[in-house]
Amino acid sequence: MANTNKGRKFYIACTVAGGPIPLAQPTDLTQTQYEALTWTEVKNVASIGESGTNTNIVSYDELSTEVTQKQKGISNAGDPAVECARNPSDPGQQAMRAAAKTKYYYAYKTEDADAPDEDTTNSVYYNRGLVTGPTRPNGRNEDFILEIFTLGLVQTEIVVDPQPITP
Repeated sequence: MANTNKGRKFYIACTVAGGPIPLAQPTDLTQTQYEALTWTEVKNVASIGESGTNTNIVSYDELSTEVTQKQKGISNAGDPAVECARNPSDPGQQAMRAAAKTKYYYAYKTEDADAPDEDTTNSVYYNRGLVTGPTRPNGRNEDFILEIFTLGLVQTEIVVDPQPITP
């Protein structure tokens, strides 16, 4: 069954005290390493931009062929924007603001609310990268005060589909 984004949650890996922890550069993380991290939910998130791998298509026109030759080039893991209604007291937003002031890579997790029953997990998406921002789009008198963080992802996303919960 297809699902909506309703109930989706976004997290950053943090220490117990709520501060972000820089991850060693440039090491990719495995699913097991992601699952071992301590996660802090970023609250008041309205949208998470596009993620996933976008691979360049490299082309070459040879004189001896009628069709352009093509091959896969370098892949980009994405630069999704995370839009939040600004909440100065939210530990997740505080961690995002602190991470944005560094040049380190941080781990992220997005969790869907798509478990088919109470005996199954939700889908989870793991990635890591830089945090930039926040930018503030401002607005009119009845608009929420927003902050937008951009993630510069540096690893191929790990997608974990719903799994049975084992006791």
